[in-house]
Amino acid sequence: MNAVPACGCAVPGAVDPATCYCSVEDLLRILRRRYSLAVMRVIHARPEAHYRHISAGVPEISSSTLAETLRALEAARLLTRDLDPTGHPLYSLSASGSKLLSRLRGLLEDVQTR
Repeated sequence: MNAVPACGCAVPGAVDPATCYCSVEDLLRILRRRYSLAVMRVIHARPEAHYRHISAGVPEISSSTLAETLRALEAARLLTRDLDPTGHPLYSLSASGSKLLSRLRGLLEDVQTR
């Protein structure tokens, strides 16, 4: 039996967008992954990052977990994957990924000052 989301819709986006938070739940599921924000932070600090740069920036992450995390962030359109001139993957934050980090930073600062 499938659970009905908190917004009450059985199909994401089937109700008023002002009250349906299914897509937010999907995004939060990706962000709650153990290393998602750490990976995004590394890519933000180095706007065009190779896999080895990201791995070095988050040394505790396994290779398989890093690969899964990169795929999930790319699927969520929070980062982009291009190829450098030698054909190696090069990761960058998308406009949405940059905006998300900026808004999270602002939210964190707002919460910490209260």
